[in-house]
Amino acid sequence: MKAVGEATNSDEEEAEAALRAVAEWSGSELRYALAVPGVASPVHRAVDSACWAVRVGDGPPRCFLKVLHRDQIPYVDLAAAYDAAARAAQQGCTPRPRHFLPEQRGIVFDLLDASWRTARMDDLQNSDILEKVIAAKQTIQGMAPFARTWSVFDGIRQMSADLEKTGIAFAEDAWWLLDNLDDIEQALLGAGSDRKPCHADGVSSNVMIADSGSVQLVDFDRACNADPYYDLGILLNEAFQFEADMCPALEIFEGTCRETSLNRCRLYGIADDLMWAIWGTLMDAVSPRASVEFLKYAQWRLLRCRMAVHDPGFEAMLRRL
Repeated sequence: MKAVGEATNSDEEEAEAALRAVAEWSGSELRYALAVPGVASPVHRAVDSACWAVRVGDGPPRCFLKVLHRDQIPYVDLAAAYDAAARAAQQGCTPRPRHFLPEQRGIVFDLLDASWRTARMDDLQNSDILEKVIAAKQTIQGMAPFARTWSVFDGIRQMSADLEKTGIAFAEDAWWLLDNLDDIEQALLGAGSDRKPCHADGVSSNVMIADSGSVQLVDFDRACNADPYYDLGILLNEAFQFEADMCPALEIFEGTCRETSLNRCRLYGIADDLMWAIWGTLMDAVSPRASVEFLKYAQWRLLRCRMAVHDPGFEAMLRRL
């Protein structure tokens, strides 16, 4: 691990600035090391923030520092993320955040020990793990509202506008996909929904699994008040290819697998794919982080979105909510 003062690149310099900003660590020996390298494809992990394991004084590292990358500032409300994580931690759903460092774009959390590992997509297909993940999400959905209210359609509009400024189109059929996404939004609005506090992240790498089988959720950068079926839908979109495999998750979530609920989840998954396709294309154009495969990730999400909209059952999903 490096000592503060040994930075050799801009990410390390920003990490050191964040560590120096923690008042209670003043005068302590601080060491840090990259905890998770940022990878967009084939797995989406540690892309929004640089992530560091931190040792304060003697002993093993016990803290986890996230420093938001500058290119993500327009899309992440760190104050809202800190508040959501703090409240979820009170329910035992995520590691406790200890320090919010707004000027350094950082948050310090408790570090999970070596008995924990990052989930993979196949872990989400394990019924015991899936049930615990859904239970954690439902615990969060039962809390008082978060500070931030958001929908995937808000994200699509914001990122589409930002991408338009670059003069780059994310696809030749972008207009057609966006028209279909407008149909999805109107259908969901017409059907009505509740808004509840949501983790709002379906990525498997933001689920942690202990040797004991316990589960915690991490990364509350997207946490918001949203339709709970969005929270479930993006999880199912990550874990399963086929509707038959999604039904057991819906039975865990609401006691039965209703066609209307399944359609709602699938439509949110389609919208989420498009949003991340736009995001990846935008980041490929504007981010200085050339080593991250933003465009590859964007093309995968775009392909899955396009296939779903072309599916003969797409129109039926819109009508059966």
